[in-house]
Amino acid sequence: MSDVKTSSEWISDWPAGKPIYVDYVDVPAAGGDWKKGLRPHLEYRDLGLSEATGGKLAAQHIRTVGKAGEMKNGWHCHDLDFQFFYVLNGWMKLRNQDDEEVTFRAGSTGYQPPFYWHDEYEFSEDYELIEITAPSKVGTIQGRETPLPPRAAALDPNRKPVYTHDSDDAYVLGAGPRKFFEYRDFGTDEPTDGRIHIHAIRATGEPGEGTGWHYHSMAQWFFILGGSAGIRHMDKQRRTLEPGDGMGYGYGTENIHNVAPYSGDYHLIELCTPAEYETIPTDAPAGADD
Repeated sequence: MSDVKTSSEWISDWPAGKPIYVDYVDVPAAGGDWKKGLRPHLEYRDLGLSEATGGKLAAQHIRTVGKAGEMKNGWHCHDLDFQFFYVLNGWMKLRNQDDEEVTFRAGSTGYQPPFYWHDEYEFSEDYELIEITAPSKVGTIQGRETPLPPRAAALDPNRKPVYTHDSDDAYVLGAGPRKFFEYRDFGTDEPTDGRIHIHAIRATGEPGEGTGWHYHSMAQWFFILGGSAGIRHMDKQRRTLEPGDGMGYGYGTENIHNVAPYSGDYHLIELCTPAEYETIPTDAPAGADD
C-alpha cells in the first residue's frame, strides 16, 4: 500500500473538519524580532502561531527591504498543505502556472495550492503582508524545470488558487456570529476541505459595547488591521487590541473571552479551524471585572 497522501489528506496529520488546538498566544505589534529568511529582499516577524499549534500552522508578518525593480522571487512552488497571504500595504505582481497575471494591493488576498507554480516578480518598496502556512515548516522548489516529489502526483491536477480583492461590496453585514459586524470571506473553506476558514471582520463605523462573554467550538487566530478593541480572555489581563497585534487561542470553555468595547473602525482578519463552528454565549468567569 502506497504511503503517498491523497489530495484530501494533509502531511501535517490534520483530519478534515476537526479543529487543531491553539495554545494562547499574544504577539503585540511591537513584539517579535524582524529576521532574514528565504528571500534576501524580505524580512520576517514570527507571530507565534507555530509554537501555539505544535507546528501545524504558522503566521508571519513580512515586509520588503529591497529596492523597487530589483526584487524578484522567480518561478517556484511550495511543499505544504496550505498557503494564504493578506496584503497590508503596497503592492505585488504575480504570475502563475495558469497564465494569470495579478496585481495584489492592500486588502488583496491569495490562497495558493500545494505544488502550484507561481512567481512574485515585482514589489513596491513598501509591500507588507501577513502569510499563513500549514504546516509551519515549508519546502520551496525553485525553477519550473525542477521535478516535483511523488506526493504532488496524488493531488488534484485541477487545483486552483483563490484570489480576492478588497471592496465594500465584498462585506456582508451579519454573515458571521455577530449581526453588528460585517464579514468578508476569503474562500479557504472549500480548498481546505473545511479545515480552515479565514475572513475579515469590521465594525460599521459606530463604536460598540462588545460581544459579551462567549466561547467557540473552533480554535482561532486573528490579526488587527485597524481601530481598537478591549479584550479579556479568562484569567488573562484585560488589554487593548491595536493594529499589528496578533492573538490566538483554542476552543471550548477553557477559552471564554469578551471583546468589549470596540471602536467604529475596528477591523481584523481571523482564522477559524474548523470552518464550521458554533459560538456559545456564557456567563463571565469568576473574578472577571468586565
